[in-house]
Amino acid sequence: MTSTAALAPSDRGELGHARITATGLLRSEWTKLWSVRSLWITLAAAFALTIALCGYMIVDGEMLGSEEGQAIPFGWTAIYPVGMLVLVVLGVLSITSEYATGSIRTSLVAAPRRTGMLLAKATVLTGVTAVLAALTSVLLYLVLQAAGTVPSAHGLSLFAPEMFWGVLGGTLVLPYGALFGILLGGLVRNAAGAIVLYFAGFQMAPQILPAFLPDSMLGLLDYMPLAAIDVLRSGGLATEPYGTGTSVVVLLAWLAGTGGAAWWLLKNRDV
Repeated sequence: MTSTAALAPSDRGELGHARITATGLLRSEWTKLWSVRSLWITLAAAFALTIALCGYMIVDGEMLGSEEGQAIPFGWTAIYPVGMLVLVVLGVLSITSEYATGSIRTSLVAAPRRTGMLLAKATVLTGVTAVLAALTSVLLYLVLQAAGTVPSAHGLSLFAPEMFWGVLGGTLVLPYGALFGILLGGLVRNAAGAIVLYFAGFQMAPQILPAFLPDSMLGLLDYMPLAAIDVLRSGGLATEPYGTGTSVVVLLAWLAGTGGAAWWLLKNRDV
């Protein structure tokens, strides 16, 4: 059971004269991330799952192809969307857990304009997942070279264009999932509701809707986030239904739309 004590008038006065800084907000969100057990456990699970599945795929070799010229050097990044799913849940929990416990009131007293709190939360979680994603990709690249199961990748530098762009695209998928989860959680303010919305609207809908939509509207599904992510992960190899540049625009548009709605509601709704 969680109780929320009312602020005494003297407390409100002290907070009113306190200077709210970006550094302070970032430190607060950093503390929340590592002090809430469900958050860091989910974070660890996301990357442990990604590394384990990718490592198995690399060592096995058969899934990535064994004949020269047939295997994509960065084929192991096909597992990254699995880790992204867990990070979407992490992003949702990072904000909805505060609504569930009532601690969001304290956060908003510290950042009465509200925008700073949302930006700090997004910056910390996205930054942490981006760093961990980069380290994960480097580790898996080293495993790939040590295993030698993919001839087309053997001896290929991580910064070679045919390797680098695919790895970069896959790596960006992970922090994107965390950020999208934060914005979705801020929009819905309920963990179960936000997670159901993500799986129903973004995971299952693109698979189910083609059976019901007229042919003239099927092209709209190409602009769903997961479709754009598939193009981004291709490292420039995919040109249909659009290229990498368009996929980046599509993904940023989804962040802008979801984030804008979450920000507006945060500014205008009572907690």
